[in-house]
Amino acid sequence: HGKIVSLDQAELQWCTDDEYRKGLTGIASDEYDGMKNLQSIQQISDWRNKYPAFAWCADHGDGWYLPAIKELELLLLNDEVHDAVNYQIARKDKAKLFSKGEYEVYWSSTERTEWCAWRVYVSYGRAYHGHRSIINYVRAVSAF
Repeated sequence: HGKIVSLDQAELQWCTDDEYRKGLTGIASDEYDGMKNLQSIQQISDWRNKYPAFAWCADHGDGWYLPAIKELELLLLNDEVHDAVNYQIARKDKAKLFSKGEYEVYWSSTERTEWCAWRVYVSYGRAYHGHRSIINYVRAVSAF
């Protein structure tokens, strides 16, 4: 088993401003399985329009999702995994994952509070939380 990482990325909100103002919590709380978080989000009416980061990842096809925080940390903060993925992406001449030292941020699918979700600051090599309506980078993954 393993993970597949999309060859593209986008800059999107975790959720729309209107959805953010509702302050929902407990919907996407799994730290290890982004697919579980996606399945929870999919139970919300009109989820594709309300949760753009989740919809973009799901639009990659069956089994694609926004990674949970622990999946994202492994992908971005484990040098061996990060470098191996970027090597394969570079062979396809596609957008590589940002590297340490680059001031970029990726969303995870894991909420932290009713207002915030976890994200990884690549430049700092750490996870922090941020308001879910902010635009950050999104990368889809799929498990096999």
